[in-house]
Amino acid sequence: MGPLWLINILISLMIVTGLLYSLRNYLLTRKYARTKFTNALVALTSVFLIQHLYAAYVFYMMSVSYSEEMHIATPLLMLNVIGFAGFTIFIYLSRT
Repeated sequence: MGPLWLINILISLMIVTGLLYSLRNYLLTRKYARTKFTNALVALTSVFLIQHLYAAYVFYMMSVSYSEEMHIATPLLMLNVIGFAGFTIFIYLSRT
């Protein structure tokens, strides 16, 4: 497993950690205010959580298959870093 694949997996798991924190906050909010908006936040966070768990799994499987081919890992790493930057901005704007 190359370093770029490992970084991809770690970034995905960092996003999963942030999503779990957001989901916890949304579920606490949902306990007091059951609105369509909080239900949508819980649903979307759950979908993103599943997506990033699957992404970490796919990166691991690709690292086994394409361990020597860095031309595949580099664009995926850039997409993952951009996604992490967007998620970081989201967390910064929505922190409680």
